[in-house]
This record gives sequence, structure tokens and C-alpha cells, in this order.
Amino acid sequence: MSLDTALIGHWDSSPFDFGVMEASELEFLDDGQGCGTISNALGDQVAPFSWHCPELGTLEVRDEFGDVERYHYTVAPALPPYATDPIPAVRFEPFLFYAREYARISTASG
Repeated sequence: MSLDTALIGHWDSSPFDFGVMEASELEFLDDGQGCGTISNALGDQVAPFSWHCPELGTLEVRDEFGDVERYHYTVAPALPPYATDPIPAVRFEPFLFYAREYARISTASG
């Protein structure tokens, strides 16, 4: 199983979701496990997943039901709306857990 260490850690879409009522968070652990959280006024919805990278820039996510989705990603600094300095970020194509861009919150993993 191949994991891109650049993804490991906690990511949050809120810096890129200025003015919206919903935000997403991702946690990529160094053992190939993770979870996605969607937060809004009604609460949080958490979905566990497993992940790996069949090649650099390609992410495969297997949800708790065994369904597999493939995403292309880029890890690079990005400038959120109304920010003055770029921050560490990842961008997914297509959207992953209802967001396209996430800011790195921490590199800690478990």
C-alpha cells in the first residue's frame, strides 16, 4: 500500500469556504485509515475511510461500505479568500467530502 506522506495530517476546508454554512474536514492517518467530517448548523457527519495512493497525485478512498472513489490531488500553497499570505493546502478533483480545497491544520497522525 502506497501512501503519500504529504497528505498525512488534518485538513480543513473552512479557510476556502468563506461565507458558507457548511465546512468539511479530512484526517489522513499514516496507517492508511482516515475520516471525513461535514459540519453544518445541524451537526457533524463523520465517515471513516481507508486510503492509498496508487501513484503520486492520485488518491483512492474506500468508504465503510467498500465503495472506492478515485481523486486527483495537488499539495501546494494556496491563497484563501481575504487572506494576505498563502497557506499549505491540498486541492482535489473532483470534490472530496463536498469541498475542493483544504488547508493543513496539523501534520499529526496516529
